[in-house]
Amino acid sequence: MIYNMKIKKNKEISRLTAIILAGGKSSRIGSDKDKAILKLNGKRLIDIVISKLKHIVGDNIIIVGSPEKYPSYKQVVPDLFNQRGLLVGLYSGLKASASWYNLVVGCDMPFLKVELLQYMREKIDSNDIIIPRYNKGYIEPLCAIYSKKCLEIIEKNIQFGVLSVRKIFPHLRIKFIEEEEIKRFDPKFYSFFNVNFKHDFRKAEELIKKKETE
Repeated sequence: MIYNMKIKKNKEISRLTAIILAGGKSSRIGSDKDKAILKLNGKRLIDIVISKLKHIVGDNIIIVGSPEKYPSYKQVVPDLFNQRGLLVGLYSGLKASASWYNLVVGCDMPFLKVELLQYMREKIDSNDIIIPRYNKGYIEPLCAIYSKKCLEIIEKNIQFGVLSVRKIFPHLRIKFIEEEEIKRFDPKFYSFFNVNFKHDFRKAEELIKKKETE
């Protein structure tokens, strides 16, 4: 019986799906386009992210965003609540996924380290959330693994207007990937770099030119 349970758990982990939250606008960068389709070094941000995720999950990728804005992508699902925010996108992606465990990232994170993501996957075990924690306790909810067990508490919190990711933690089993662990794969924490403002975009271009993130 224990052996069969281990096989089932291993199969659940092997069926990892990636969820990309692509609802963000680029108005703070000075564009009226969705941030996901802005081009960095000639490639859309979302395509850069997808190219990294494929090393971990193959084609098991869900994009949470407006389907009409991403017609050329395989699986795009809309937000299931009218509210905006991370929890709404997370809930919508988890609900659409066929996998129990899901790697969730933002569409504007071009420097994700595949080795770090793989390490996080190896730490799933029986946890519900595997999430990086660094810089004196800061957590990175947009580079984390979530199980479908999160769905029930997320739905309740959204309905009550409680939209902080941390508020779901007391109800779930959390595995923090600590700073020293992260540094083994990503010493400068480039995986968590996201493009929110014009200066972020310029910095991303400079980092690519200098090849500092490789």
